[in-house]
Amino acid sequence: MSSKRLCRESDDEDERHCSSSTNTKKRACRESEEEDERHCSSNSSTKKKSLKLGLVPCSSHNHNHKQRHLYLVLDDWEAGYSIHKVVDDDFGARPAAAAAKHNPLIRIQAQHAYSRFFAAHGTKIIAMHPASFSPGIPVFDTRTLEMAVYPPPKSRSIICPPVYASVGDRLVTFVHQYLEVLGPHPPRSAAVDDDDEPEPPPWSWTTVEPLPQFHSGLVTGYALHPDGRTIFMSIEDCVTFGTRKSTFSFDAGRLEWTRVGDWMLPFEGQAHYDRELDAWVGICRYGEGTGHLCCCDVPPSPAADAACTTTLPAWKFCKEVMFKKGFTGYWGATLVYMGDSRFCLVDCRVPDDCDVRTTLRVLTITSFGLKYDKAGELVTTRYRAYASISYQIAGKFKRLEDPIAFWM
Repeated sequence: MSSKRLCRESDDEDERHCSSSTNTKKRACRESEEEDERHCSSNSSTKKKSLKLGLVPCSSHNHNHKQRHLYLVLDDWEAGYSIHKVVDDDFGARPAAAAAKHNPLIRIQAQHAYSRFFAAHGTKIIAMHPASFSPGIPVFDTRTLEMAVYPPPKSRSIICPPVYASVGDRLVTFVHQYLEVLGPHPPRSAAVDDDDEPEPPPWSWTTVEPLPQFHSGLVTGYALHPDGRTIFMSIEDCVTFGTRKSTFSFDAGRLEWTRVGDWMLPFEGQAHYDRELDAWVGICRYGEGTGHLCCCDVPPSPAADAACTTTLPAWKFCKEVMFKKGFTGYWGATLVYMGDSRFCLVDCRVPDDCDVRTTLRVLTITSFGLKYDKAGELVTTRYRAYASISYQIAGKFKRLEDPIAFWM
């Protein structure tokens, strides 16, 4: 019974029994307050359980949104890769022994040793470096479970560490010196059967020119600005700039590069912006932060004519060691952003009781939250979920690569 209803009943009672109205009203409101306390306590308990055992962030901001899941791209098929979906039943409140992952959603033919050439865009997982005979690039839609083929970019056959960024309805790819943008899907005509109706424009890539003075293999870390259109990238050892460390930005709306300053983002690979922390969060690339996460203040999005600055944004790393990088058997780690200060760390390693030459791999998946403590330090929350998956790599190449995981 709600507080308002109880109070209305109390008022009715007051009209019928004036002599006892005050006591009745007080008793009803006290009962309503006790009921509200029990309701809030129940909600709090449910919320804590969701955060502890599930992957879905518990937040009022996303309760109306379609539930998302974690997807893994594994090189466990002799002809390419398998895409697996991780569900809540795979997780527990404590770390457990690795379980074999079976029944992939789909398999995609693609060249082994190039798992980094998978990109995520909206609800789609895209194989940017498919088998040589493929007429285009295979695309798997995790929402509809359908396959499609996109037109290939110019950089399809180039082997160089890539940078992929989903920017609104556009996909930005940076491979070697080619920066290409896949525009929105052309709208379907309402009169597709009408012979007089022109065909919709083809879904195509736009190559940004002039080409940048550095290539994608020099990018150490990158992040999408909260303005939703600007990508920051840090590079090092570029001869063009006297081997200086520099950060650039690319405006996906204006298709323009800007040199931001002679400083480096502190991340290894992709970082993610979190609104609550008001910072980028990623895996720390510096020696003192090995195996740690770190966060960095977000600089203003520069205009095309912004002046160069040497100011490094303030940053700090989480003191807790999240994974053990560099030890024998370590294979790589990837940080996935789930929204609302929730993250998922996926690290890959050889099982402790196996020879390093084995093809067996174990993925350890940890879901957790991040926050600032009273001292302003970055710390993890105590509510976590764990999963561990084992599989056999099928490719003959045993190149050290970070796991490929997407939240969508």
